Amino acid sequence: MSVRIRDLAALRREVTRRRSAAAFDGATLDAARATLVAVAKRGDAAVLASVRAFDRPRATAADLWAGPSDLRRAARACPADLRDAIDVAHGRIAAFHARQVPKAVVLRGAAMWTTLVPQPLRRVGACVPRGARGYPSTALMVGVPARLAGVAELVLASPMPKDGALDPALAYAAVKVEAAGLYRAGGAAGVAALAYGTKTLAPVDKIVGPGNAYTTAAKWLVSAMVGIDGLQGPSELAIVAGGDADPAGVVLDLEAQAEHGGGPYAALISDSAGLLAIVAVVVDQLGANRGNIGLFRAPSLAAALAAAIEFAPEHLNLAGPKAARLAPKARNAGAVFVGTRSAVAFGDYVAGSNHVLPTGGSARWASPLRVDDFVRWTTRVEARGSLTRLAAAGATVARYEDMPFHAASMELRG
Repeated sequence: MSVRIRDLAALRREVTRRRSAAAFDGATLDAARATLVAVAKRGDAAVLASVRAFDRPRATAADLWAGPSDLRRAARACPADLRDAIDVAHGRIAAFHARQVPKAVVLRGAAMWTTLVPQPLRRVGACVPRGARGYPSTALMVGVPARLAGVAELVLASPMPKDGALDPALAYAAVKVEAAGLYRAGGAAGVAALAYGTKTLAPVDKIVGPGNAYTTAAKWLVSAMVGIDGLQGPSELAIVAGGDADPAGVVLDLEAQAEHGGGPYAALISDSAGLLAIVAVVVDQLGANRGNIGLFRAPSLAAALAAAIEFAPEHLNLAGPKAARLAPKARNAGAVFVGTRSAVAFGDYVAGSNHVLPTGGSARWASPLRVDDFVRWTTRVEARGSLTRLAAAGATVARYEDMPFHAASMELRG
Protein backbone atom coordinates (compact mmCIF):
# COMPACT_ATOMS: atom_id res chain seq x y z
CA MET A 1 0.00 0.00 0.00
CA SER A 2 1.35 3.43 -0.96
CA VAL A 3 1.93 6.17 1.59
CA ARG A 4 -1.03 8.57 1.52
CA ILE A 5 -0.88 12.27 2.31
CA ARG A 6 -3.56 13.00 4.90
CA ASP A 7 -4.88 15.92 6.92
CA LEU A 8 -4.16 16.92 10.51
CA ALA A 9 -7.31 15.25 11.83
CA ALA A 10 -5.87 11.97 10.52
CA LEU A 11 -2.65 12.66 12.43
CA ARG A 12 -4.61 12.98 15.68
CA ARG A 13 -6.42 9.71 14.98
CA GLU A 14 -3.19 7.92 14.08
CA VAL A 15 -1.36 9.09 17.20
CA THR A 16 -4.32 8.08 19.38
CA ARG A 17 -4.52 4.67 17.73
CA ARG A 18 -0.84 3.94 18.12
CA ARG A 19 -0.72 5.06 21.72
CA SER A 20 -3.74 2.95 22.57
CA ALA A 21 -2.06 -0.05 20.96
CA ALA A 22 1.21 0.66 22.81
CA ALA A 23 -0.46 1.01 26.20
CA PHE A 24 -0.14 -1.92 28.58
CA ASP A 25 -2.66 -4.52 27.57
CA GLY A 26 -3.82 -7.16 30.02
CA ALA A 27 -1.61 -9.86 28.57
CA THR A 28 1.56 -7.74 28.82
CA LEU A 29 0.82 -6.70 32.38
CA ASP A 30 -0.06 -10.24 33.42
CA ALA A 31 3.13 -11.63 31.90
CA ALA A 32 5.28 -8.94 33.51
CA ARG A 33 3.58 -9.45 36.88
CA ALA A 34 4.09 -13.23 36.71
CA THR A 35 7.79 -12.71 35.98
CA LEU A 36 8.13 -10.29 38.89
CA VAL A 37 6.50 -12.76 41.26
CA ALA A 38 8.73 -15.58 40.05
CA VAL A 39 11.93 -13.56 40.44
CA ALA A 40 10.87 -12.31 43.87
CA LYS A 41 10.47 -15.94 44.96
CA ARG A 42 13.27 -17.72 43.12
CA GLY A 43 15.77 -15.00 42.22
CA ASP A 44 18.44 -15.86 39.68
CA ALA A 45 16.81 -19.22 38.88
CA ALA A 46 13.66 -17.47 37.65
CA VAL A 47 15.72 -14.95 35.69
CA LEU A 48 17.66 -17.78 34.07
CA ALA A 49 14.42 -19.49 33.06
CA SER A 50 13.30 -16.28 31.36
CA VAL A 51 16.65 -15.86 29.58
CA ARG A 52 16.44 -19.43 28.30
CA ALA A 53 12.88 -18.90 27.10
CA PHE A 54 13.45 -15.63 25.24
CA ASP A 55 17.15 -15.08 24.56
CA ARG A 56 19.61 -17.96 24.92
CA PRO A 57 18.24 -21.48 25.42
CA ARG A 58 21.64 -22.81 26.53
CA ALA A 59 22.36 -20.08 29.09
CA THR A 60 23.79 -21.11 32.44
CA ALA A 61 23.70 -19.38 35.81
CA ALA A 62 27.34 -18.36 35.32
CA ASP A 63 26.35 -16.46 32.18
CA LEU A 64 24.10 -14.03 34.05
CA TRP A 65 26.80 -11.78 35.50
CA ALA A 66 29.74 -10.03 33.88
CA GLY A 67 31.90 -8.23 36.40
CA PRO A 68 34.40 -5.43 35.77
CA SER A 69 37.23 -7.82 34.80
CA ASP A 70 34.92 -9.64 32.34
CA LEU A 71 33.92 -6.32 30.80
CA ARG A 72 37.51 -5.13 30.46
CA ARG A 73 38.51 -8.40 28.82
CA ALA A 74 35.62 -8.26 26.33
CA ALA A 75 36.26 -4.55 25.64
CA ARG A 76 39.71 -5.39 24.23
CA ALA A 77 37.97 -6.91 21.20
CA CYS A 78 36.19 -3.65 20.37
CA PRO A 79 37.63 -2.37 17.05
CA ALA A 80 39.84 0.71 17.33
CA ASP A 81 37.63 2.89 15.14
CA LEU A 82 34.58 1.99 17.20
CA ARG A 83 36.46 2.69 20.45
CA ASP A 84 37.45 6.09 19.10
CA ALA A 85 33.83 6.82 18.12
CA ILE A 86 32.57 5.81 21.58
CA ASP A 87 35.24 8.06 23.11
CA VAL A 88 33.95 11.01 21.05
CA ALA A 89 30.36 10.31 22.11
CA HIS A 90 31.39 9.88 25.75
CA GLY A 91 33.25 13.19 25.72
CA ARG A 92 30.32 15.10 24.24
CA ILE A 93 27.79 13.54 26.61
CA ALA A 94 30.03 14.18 29.60
CA ALA A 95 30.66 17.81 28.62
CA PHE A 96 26.95 18.55 28.25
CA HIS A 97 25.81 16.69 31.38
CA ALA A 98 28.59 18.17 33.54
CA ARG A 99 26.79 21.49 33.21
CA GLN A 100 23.72 19.92 34.84
CA VAL A 101 25.31 18.89 38.15
CA PRO A 102 23.05 20.39 40.82
CA LYS A 103 24.14 22.64 43.65
CA ALA A 104 22.65 23.20 47.08
CA VAL A 105 19.95 25.85 47.41
CA VAL A 106 20.33 28.00 50.53
CA LEU A 107 18.06 30.56 52.20
CA ARG A 108 20.01 32.37 54.92
CA GLY A 109 18.19 34.49 57.48
CA ALA A 110 18.98 35.95 60.89
CA ALA A 111 16.71 33.42 62.59
CA MET A 112 17.06 30.33 60.43
CA TRP A 113 19.01 28.78 57.57
CA THR A 114 17.08 26.50 55.22
CA THR A 115 19.04 24.43 52.72
CA LEU A 116 18.08 22.01 49.96
CA VAL A 117 20.96 19.54 49.68
CA PRO A 118 21.53 17.27 46.65
CA GLN A 119 22.67 13.75 47.52
CA PRO A 120 23.60 11.12 44.90
CA LEU A 121 21.69 7.86 44.87
CA ARG A 122 23.65 4.97 46.35
CA ARG A 123 22.85 2.25 43.82
CA VAL A 124 21.20 2.51 40.39
CA GLY A 125 20.21 -0.10 37.82
CA ALA A 126 20.11 0.89 34.16
CA CYS A 127 18.28 -0.99 31.41
CA VAL A 128 20.18 -1.17 28.12
CA PRO A 129 18.10 -2.74 25.32
CA ARG A 130 19.59 -4.57 22.38
CA GLY A 131 18.63 -5.20 18.79
CA ALA A 132 20.78 -7.28 16.49
CA ARG A 133 23.68 -6.00 18.61
CA GLY A 134 24.20 -4.29 21.93
CA TYR A 135 23.59 -0.55 22.31
CA PRO A 136 26.77 1.08 23.64
CA SER A 137 25.15 4.46 23.05
CA THR A 138 22.47 3.77 25.67
CA ALA A 139 25.09 2.55 28.14
CA LEU A 140 26.74 5.96 27.79
CA MET A 141 23.45 7.85 28.05
CA VAL A 142 22.52 6.22 31.36
CA GLY A 143 26.04 5.85 32.73
CA VAL A 144 27.53 9.29 32.19
CA PRO A 145 24.91 11.28 34.14
CA ALA A 146 24.93 8.66 36.90
CA ARG A 147 28.68 9.03 37.29
CA LEU A 148 28.52 12.84 37.23
CA ALA A 149 25.83 12.75 39.91
CA GLY A 150 28.14 10.70 42.12
CA VAL A 151 26.19 7.42 42.14
CA ALA A 152 28.23 4.95 44.16
CA GLU A 153 27.33 1.84 42.16
CA LEU A 154 25.87 1.54 38.67
CA VAL A 155 24.67 -1.83 37.38
CA LEU A 156 23.68 -2.30 33.74
CA ALA A 157 21.06 -4.88 32.70
CA SER A 158 20.83 -5.97 29.08
CA PRO A 159 19.43 -9.01 27.23
CA MET A 160 21.80 -11.85 26.50
CA PRO A 161 22.47 -12.54 22.80
CA LYS A 162 21.75 -15.94 21.28
CA ASP A 163 25.43 -16.92 21.22
CA GLY A 164 26.01 -15.81 24.81
CA ALA A 165 29.00 -13.66 23.85
CA LEU A 166 29.74 -10.36 25.55
CA ASP A 167 29.30 -7.55 23.02
CA PRO A 168 32.73 -5.82 22.85
CA ALA A 169 31.29 -2.35 22.13
CA LEU A 170 28.78 -2.59 24.98
CA ALA A 171 31.56 -3.85 27.25
CA TYR A 172 33.79 -0.92 26.23
CA ALA A 173 31.01 1.60 26.97
CA ALA A 174 30.35 -0.12 30.31
CA VAL A 175 34.03 0.25 31.21
CA LYS A 176 33.94 3.92 30.18
CA VAL A 177 31.13 4.63 32.65
CA GLU A 178 32.78 2.47 35.34
CA ALA A 179 29.81 0.12 35.65
CA ALA A 180 29.96 -2.27 38.60
CA GLY A 181 28.86 -5.02 36.24
CA LEU A 182 26.45 -6.17 33.58
CA TYR A 183 23.47 -8.34 34.54
CA ARG A 184 22.69 -10.19 31.34
CA ALA A 185 18.91 -10.23 31.34
CA GLY A 186 16.36 -7.84 29.90
CA GLY A 187 12.63 -7.41 29.89
CA ALA A 188 10.61 -7.92 33.04
CA ALA A 189 13.17 -10.41 34.42
CA GLY A 190 15.96 -7.84 34.33
CA VAL A 191 13.78 -5.21 35.98
CA ALA A 192 12.70 -7.68 38.66
CA ALA A 193 16.29 -8.62 39.48
CA LEU A 194 17.24 -4.95 39.85
CA ALA A 195 14.19 -4.13 41.97
CA TYR A 196 14.10 -7.13 44.30
CA GLY A 197 17.70 -8.28 44.23
CA THR A 198 18.96 -11.83 43.76
CA LYS A 199 21.89 -13.85 45.01
CA THR A 200 23.92 -12.15 42.26
CA LEU A 201 22.57 -8.62 42.69
CA ALA A 202 21.72 -6.36 45.57
CA PRO A 203 18.50 -4.39 45.00
CA VAL A 204 18.87 -0.89 43.57
CA ASP A 205 17.38 2.42 44.65
CA LYS A 206 16.25 3.43 41.16
CA ILE A 207 15.84 1.87 37.71
CA VAL A 208 16.41 3.97 34.59
CA GLY A 209 16.59 3.36 30.87
CA PRO A 210 14.37 2.10 28.04
CA GLY A 211 13.33 -1.38 26.94
CA ASN A 212 10.55 -3.39 25.37
CA ALA A 213 6.90 -3.40 26.46
CA TYR A 214 7.61 -5.93 29.21
CA THR A 215 10.47 -3.82 30.56
CA THR A 216 8.20 -0.79 30.69
CA ALA A 217 5.30 -2.70 32.27
CA ALA A 218 7.62 -4.15 34.90
CA LYS A 219 9.08 -0.72 35.71
CA TRP A 220 5.57 0.55 36.27
CA LEU A 221 4.67 -2.40 38.50
CA VAL A 222 7.75 -2.01 40.74
CA SER A 223 7.58 1.80 40.91
CA ALA A 224 5.89 1.74 44.34
CA MET A 225 9.01 0.22 45.90
CA VAL A 226 11.87 1.51 43.74
CA GLY A 227 12.39 4.74 41.82
CA ILE A 228 12.03 4.85 38.04
CA ASP A 229 12.91 7.56 35.53
CA GLY A 230 9.79 7.17 33.40
CA LEU A 231 7.93 4.79 31.11
CA GLN A 232 9.55 4.85 27.70
CA GLY A 233 7.40 3.42 24.91
CA PRO A 234 7.81 3.20 21.13
CA SER A 235 10.05 5.89 19.65
CA GLU A 236 8.46 8.92 17.97
CA LEU A 237 9.39 11.74 15.60
CA ALA A 238 7.49 14.69 14.20
CA ILE A 239 9.13 16.68 11.40
CA VAL A 240 7.73 20.12 10.72
CA ALA A 241 8.99 21.28 7.33
CA GLY A 242 8.27 23.89 4.71
CA GLY A 243 8.96 23.80 1.00
CA ASP A 244 12.54 24.99 1.63
CA ALA A 245 13.50 21.80 3.49
CA ASP A 246 15.88 19.30 1.89
CA PRO A 247 13.76 16.28 0.82
CA ALA A 248 16.73 13.90 1.13
CA GLY A 249 17.36 14.92 4.73
CA VAL A 250 13.66 14.65 5.56
CA VAL A 251 13.43 11.15 4.08
CA LEU A 252 16.54 9.94 5.88
CA ASP A 253 15.32 11.28 9.23
CA LEU A 254 11.93 9.60 8.73
CA GLU A 255 13.54 6.31 7.74
CA ALA A 256 16.09 6.49 10.57
CA GLN A 257 13.33 6.89 13.12
CA ALA A 258 11.21 4.15 11.56
CA GLU A 259 14.02 1.58 11.75
CA HIS A 260 13.77 1.49 15.55
CA GLY A 261 12.13 -1.64 16.93
CA GLY A 262 8.93 -1.84 18.95
CA GLY A 263 6.49 0.02 16.71
CA PRO A 264 8.06 3.47 16.19
CA TYR A 265 6.26 6.28 14.41
CA ALA A 266 7.65 9.10 12.27
CA ALA A 267 5.39 11.85 10.92
CA LEU A 268 6.12 14.61 8.41
CA ILE A 269 3.82 17.63 8.83
CA SER A 270 4.17 20.20 6.07
CA ASP A 271 2.36 23.01 4.28
CA SER A 272 4.22 22.15 1.06
CA ALA A 273 2.40 19.87 -1.36
CA GLY A 274 5.61 19.56 -3.39
CA LEU A 275 7.74 18.36 -0.47
CA LEU A 276 5.07 15.90 0.64
CA ALA A 277 4.77 14.49 -2.89
CA ILE A 278 8.52 13.98 -3.26
CA VAL A 279 8.83 12.33 0.14
CA ALA A 280 5.86 10.05 -0.56
CA VAL A 281 7.45 8.77 -3.77
CA VAL A 282 10.82 8.07 -2.14
CA VAL A 283 9.33 6.42 0.96
CA ASP A 284 7.25 4.19 -1.31
CA GLN A 285 10.34 3.24 -3.30
CA LEU A 286 12.30 2.39 -0.16
CA GLY A 287 9.34 0.41 1.10
CA ALA A 288 10.69 -1.27 4.22
CA ASN A 289 9.49 1.14 6.90
CA ARG A 290 6.56 2.88 5.26
CA GLY A 291 4.06 1.37 7.69
CA ASN A 292 5.70 3.42 10.45
CA ILE A 293 5.78 6.69 8.48
CA GLY A 294 2.93 9.18 8.05
CA LEU A 295 2.68 12.24 5.81
CA PHE A 296 0.30 15.08 6.73
CA ARG A 297 -0.67 18.31 4.98
CA ALA A 298 -1.09 21.44 7.13
CA PRO A 299 -2.60 24.76 5.99
CA SER A 300 0.49 26.61 7.32
CA LEU A 301 3.73 26.01 9.15
CA ALA A 302 2.18 27.55 12.26
CA ALA A 303 -0.60 24.96 12.06
CA ALA A 304 1.98 22.23 11.50
CA LEU A 305 3.85 23.24 14.66
CA ALA A 306 0.60 23.41 16.62
CA ALA A 307 -0.17 19.85 15.53
CA ALA A 308 3.30 18.72 16.57
CA ILE A 309 2.89 20.38 19.97
CA GLU A 310 -0.40 18.50 20.41
CA PHE A 311 1.37 15.29 19.36
CA ALA A 312 4.04 15.92 22.09
CA PRO A 313 6.56 13.61 20.40
CA GLU A 314 9.80 12.22 21.71
CA HIS A 315 11.69 14.05 18.92
CA LEU A 316 10.71 17.19 17.00
CA ASN A 317 12.66 18.23 13.90
CA LEU A 318 12.17 21.72 12.47
CA ALA A 319 13.53 21.11 8.96
CA GLY A 320 14.43 23.98 6.67
CA PRO A 321 14.97 27.71 7.32
CA LYS A 322 11.29 28.61 7.62
CA ALA A 323 10.52 25.89 10.16
CA ALA A 324 13.74 26.62 12.06
CA ARG A 325 12.51 30.15 12.74
CA LEU A 326 9.67 28.60 14.77
CA ALA A 327 12.10 27.10 17.32
CA PRO A 328 11.32 29.64 20.08
CA LYS A 329 7.67 28.52 19.96
CA ALA A 330 8.42 24.78 20.06
CA ARG A 331 7.39 22.92 23.20
CA ASN A 332 6.05 19.52 24.31
CA ALA A 333 8.93 17.52 22.81
CA GLY A 334 11.65 15.49 24.48
CA ALA A 335 14.27 16.92 22.12
CA VAL A 336 14.01 19.57 19.39
CA PHE A 337 16.36 19.54 16.38
CA VAL A 338 16.54 22.89 14.61
CA GLY A 339 17.31 23.18 10.92
CA THR A 340 17.96 20.76 8.07
CA ARG A 341 21.52 19.93 9.15
CA SER A 342 20.50 18.98 12.71
CA ALA A 343 19.75 15.33 12.01
CA VAL A 344 17.85 13.62 14.82
CA ALA A 345 20.40 10.78 14.77
CA PHE A 346 23.03 13.17 16.16
CA GLY A 347 20.97 13.20 19.36
CA ASP A 348 21.17 9.42 19.55
CA TYR A 349 24.95 9.41 19.55
CA VAL A 350 27.16 12.49 19.58
CA ALA A 351 25.20 15.72 20.16
CA GLY A 352 25.83 15.37 23.89
CA SER A 353 22.14 15.49 24.74
CA ASN A 354 20.51 12.41 26.24
CA HIS A 355 18.58 10.01 24.04
CA VAL A 356 16.51 8.56 26.91
CA LEU A 357 13.46 10.75 26.30
CA PRO A 358 9.77 10.94 27.22
CA THR A 359 7.41 9.18 24.81
CA GLY A 360 3.69 8.55 24.44
CA GLY A 361 2.73 12.18 24.97
CA SER A 362 4.53 12.39 28.31
CA ALA A 363 6.73 15.15 26.89
CA ARG A 364 3.90 17.44 28.01
CA TRP A 365 5.22 17.05 31.58
CA ALA A 366 8.33 14.84 31.53
CA SER A 367 11.95 15.60 30.64
CA PRO A 368 14.99 13.87 29.12
CA LEU A 369 17.16 11.76 31.39
CA ARG A 370 19.58 14.09 33.17
CA VAL A 371 21.96 14.27 36.11
CA ASP A 372 19.18 15.28 38.48
CA ASP A 373 17.51 11.89 37.87
CA PHE A 374 20.37 10.32 39.84
CA VAL A 375 20.09 12.68 42.79
CA ARG A 376 17.71 12.92 45.72
CA TRP A 377 17.22 16.16 47.63
CA THR A 378 17.11 16.59 51.40
CA THR A 379 15.97 19.72 53.20
CA ARG A 380 18.13 20.87 56.12
CA VAL A 381 16.73 23.38 58.64
CA GLU A 382 18.91 25.03 61.29
CA ALA A 383 17.76 27.65 63.79
CA ARG A 384 20.45 30.26 64.41
CA GLY A 385 18.88 33.31 66.06
CA SER A 386 15.73 34.69 67.62
CA LEU A 387 12.67 32.68 66.60
CA THR A 388 10.00 34.87 68.20
CA ARG A 389 8.50 36.15 64.96
CA LEU A 390 8.62 32.82 63.11
CA ALA A 391 7.25 30.89 66.10
CA ALA A 392 4.32 33.28 66.47
CA ALA A 393 3.43 33.06 62.78
CA GLY A 394 3.77 29.26 62.71
CA ALA A 395 1.74 28.82 65.89
CA THR A 396 -1.09 30.97 64.54
CA VAL A 397 -1.42 28.79 61.45
CA ALA A 398 -1.06 25.58 63.48
CA ARG A 399 -3.87 26.54 65.87
CA TYR A 400 -6.10 27.40 62.91
CA GLU A 401 -5.45 23.87 61.63
CA ASP A 402 -6.28 22.45 65.09
CA MET A 403 -2.71 21.31 65.73
CA PRO A 404 -2.05 22.56 69.30
CA PHE A 405 1.11 20.53 69.86
CA HIS A 406 2.60 21.86 66.62
CA ALA A 407 1.95 25.37 67.96
CA ALA A 408 3.38 24.58 71.40
CA SER A 409 6.48 22.99 69.89
CA MET A 410 7.33 26.15 67.96
CA GLU A 411 6.42 28.51 70.83
CA LEU A 412 8.77 26.64 73.16
CA ARG A 413 11.63 27.61 70.87
CA GLY A 414 10.43 31.19 70.41
